[in-house]
Parts: sequence; structure tokens; C-alpha cells
Amino acid sequence: MVFKNSDNFVKLFLASIIIGPGIKVYGYPLIDEYWMSMLLIGLFMRKIMITNVAIQETEKKTYNFHEKAFILLTFYFLFQSFRGGLWLEDLRMLRWVIFFIIVGLSFFIFSNYKRSIDSEHVIKTVINSSTIFFLIYFLSGYIYELLTGMNKFDLQDDFVAGSSTATFTVIIYLIAIMLYFENRKTIGVNLFIVLSFIIVSWTVVYYDSRAAIFSILSFLALNFLFQIFGAKAKKGKSPIFLMIIFFVIYQIWIFYYSDSSRTIKSFLPIDAELNFAIPKNFSPGDRDRLLGPKTALNLITENPFHTFFGYGWYMSRYEMIEPIQKMRKMENLKRLNLSKGKSYQSNGVIAIMVDTGFIGIILYLLNLFLGLSAILKTQNNSKYVISLAYMSIGMWSFVGTITPLLLFYFWVMPNNPIILMLKEEKEKE
Repeated sequence: MVFKNSDNFVKLFLASIIIGPGIKVYGYPLIDEYWMSMLLIGLFMRKIMITNVAIQETEKKTYNFHEKAFILLTFYFLFQSFRGGLWLEDLRMLRWVIFFIIVGLSFFIFSNYKRSIDSEHVIKTVINSSTIFFLIYFLSGYIYELLTGMNKFDLQDDFVAGSSTATFTVIIYLIAIMLYFENRKTIGVNLFIVLSFIIVSWTVVYYDSRAAIFSILSFLALNFLFQIFGAKAKKGKSPIFLMIIFFVIYQIWIFYYSDSSRTIKSFLPIDAELNFAIPKNFSPGDRDRLLGPKTALNLITENPFHTFFGYGWYMSRYEMIEPIQKMRKMENLKRLNLSKGKSYQSNGVIAIMVDTGFIGIILYLLNLFLGLSAILKTQNNSKYVISLAYMSIGMWSFVGTITPLLLFYFWVMPNNPIILMLKEEKEKE
């Protein structure tokens, strides 16, 4: 499809990074990387064989500050991938070299894209791809329980994505339906959005994904308040009545079905006196998430070199084993079963901190804030709600293992999916 028509690249690109992570191969989210590789190969074959393609010549291209910052981020992570591979002496680390090459090439294509990108088509693609993602996510667990009588959570992290991946998709999906409502208010469109929302909402409740549930409730509440008090122009307002119905139904839904109805405050590491503490009702997994940042900070501050440059990509899975075991012992938690060469799977931002040091964290945060600035510069009436949703990724990055997801890096790319959805006008041919 890309070989025949390069305009298809944008749609297939979005579908790949949204649907792809939902399927795992022996515990690895490789589908998005495979699809993107095929897309890039197809596009560059077209570049070689056909002159009229959607990529400019790069000699005259000048990069802005955000583009330069993202190039630096990509090359730094690529360097850390080589460094980690040499230290581990493991050929499997070539996967990460290829991974960041994909990220870099994708950035290059979008930075030199000369054809018009229709924001409406981008919004539709995001909605449709997200709906497919959650439909696959729900059906895999439901069919597995129906046929085997076993717990649906047994499938997670082996064959389908976990809740951390779902949270990323939820946020970009919510932004898309908000923008879709701004220009389309027909009954047919509203019914489609309702059906899509039911699929997404039911799935995150079914899997009791607290991060995704909290994201949906927060987004609906913020959007409702903004539409009432914040938007001055009548154009672009979402149907307030529909937003109220969504919010009320969803709260009732959670209360009667989800285990997360144990109240939001049980999610927070704060005691009655507002001091930092790990609540007793936290699961071992949740307690482990809170131990991760402290363990990582202790590890990288052992010497100045590791503070700035970390230990090399993927090294956190091995360097954190003993420190996290000691920390768990102090918290009266069982030792992790990491015998026979098993590695410790740390969460996203924590892994980046240990692997790349403060330089890696600073580069990622810089690109994140530059993306925020680009959103705020748009003329969209809902840009403030969208900005909050965009920045929430920084918080959810501490929750799960998101470093293998292409969407995690494309989120801060200059022409990221959110920016593409917010384009007010088509670019001239």
C-alpha cells in the first residue's frame, strides 16, 4: 500500500504504533516495530524507484529547536543501545539499535513531508485504530477465560499488552474524540463515538486498569468544566449533554463492577497525615513501583559518571536486581524470583534513568515540554485540556514498562500524532 501510494504512510504509521503494541510475541511487543519496518522499506523503495514521492530533498532543510532536540534524543539513545549491547555482549541488543533507527527515520520522513496531511483523516485513524486495539485487548482476555476457565490476567505481558500500554492509547483516543466532536455533531457520528467509547471503557474496566480509568474520568470531568467555563467561542464545543452522560454512566459502571472502586485515595502513597508512605492495601506490584524510583536514585548516584550517563541501555534490568531485593527486604516484601538469569523489569522512566542517566531524562523531558509548547501555540479551543492529557503521560510513565513502545517516543516527536490532529489547515501541495 505504501509502495503504491505514499499518502497511505501517515494512516498506516498511526495504525502501526497504536494497534501494534497490543499484540506480543513471546512477551515482546514486536508487532509495531515489524509493521513500521515494512512501512519504511516500502516508502524508501518508492523513493528509489519513483521520483514523485512525499519526501523532500534534505539539503535545504533547516531544523527548528524541537527538531534538533529530538535528533539529539534519538542519537543519544542509539548510542546507549550500542553501549548496552557491548557491555552485555548480547546480539539480541541489535533489536534496540534497529528500534531507534526506526524512530529516527520516522522523524526524518515527517520532518521532510511535503504533501498535505489532513487532520480529519488523522483523527479518524486514531479513533479507529484505538477502538481496534481495545477490541483485541478485550476479546483476547474474554475468550481465554471462556475457553480455559483461567484468569484473563495470565495473558498479559505474554500475548497481549498490559494496562500501561492501554493507558497511552486511552489518552490519545480521548484527545481524538474531543477533536472529532468539534466539527461533527450528527446523530450518526454521536452513535459511532458512543459505541467506540463503550468498547474502550468496558475494556479498561474489565481489566481493572486504574491508570486508564483515572485518565477517562479526569478527562471527561476536565472537558466538561472547560466547555462550561473556559470556551468563549461557540464553535468547537463538544456536546455537553453527551459528556455528562458519559461521566455519570462511567462512574456507576466502575462502582458496581471494577475492583478500583475502592476509592482513588487508595492509589496514592500518602498516609492520613499527608506523609509519604506505602499504603498497606497496596499490592506487591504497586509497592514495587514505589520502591523503583528510590532504588534507581541510589544506584545512579554511586559515582558521577553513572549519574550523568547511566549504565547503558537495558542495563537497568540487571543492575537493579540486588538493590531492589535489598529494598524489598526492608519493606518486608518477598524476594523476587529472579533466579536462573532472569532480569528485573523496571518501569519506564526508572529504566531510562538507570540506563541513560540524568542526560537521558533531561532530553526526554525537554522534548516533552517542547511538544506541550507546540500544542499551546495552536488556536484550538480545547488546547488546555489536551495539554493536560498530553502531560499526564509523564506521570503514567512511572507506572508500567513503556520503553519498548514506539508510541512512547513518537509522543514527544515534533510532528507527533497530537500535533497532526491539531493542524488547522492543510499544507499546500
